[in-house]
Amino acid sequence: MLRKDRNKPSVHKHSKKPAAKPSMCEPAIAERISRKLNMTEDIIAKAPIITGYGRHRFCVENYRNIIEYTECLIRIQTKTCRIHILGEKLIIAYFREDGMCVTGNINSIEYH
Repeated sequence: MLRKDRNKPSVHKHSKKPAAKPSMCEPAIAERISRKLNMTEDIIAKAPIITGYGRHRFCVENYRNIIEYTECLIRIQTKTCRIHILGEKLIIAYFREDGMCVTGNINSIEYH
């Protein structure tokens, strides 16, 4: 007859595993991989790449999703932060899986 330890909770083999916590060595791993593959860390880590073209065009690569979209405010979620684009007559010129571009009279860009 098998004895079960009464102090230890039984866990079913199909129960959900706890989510893995991000480790502090992720940037170091991305740096090593990028050196080996001759690629920039931004691409490996999927960090947001932000390019501004004057006050009327702003492009973001590696974004996750669009949180809010109005004529005066566009809020974008990236892997590391939220980006708020404030202005007038803002339009998302295009958005794809990997990048998007906002046009209009851009007054400020905030990182949250």
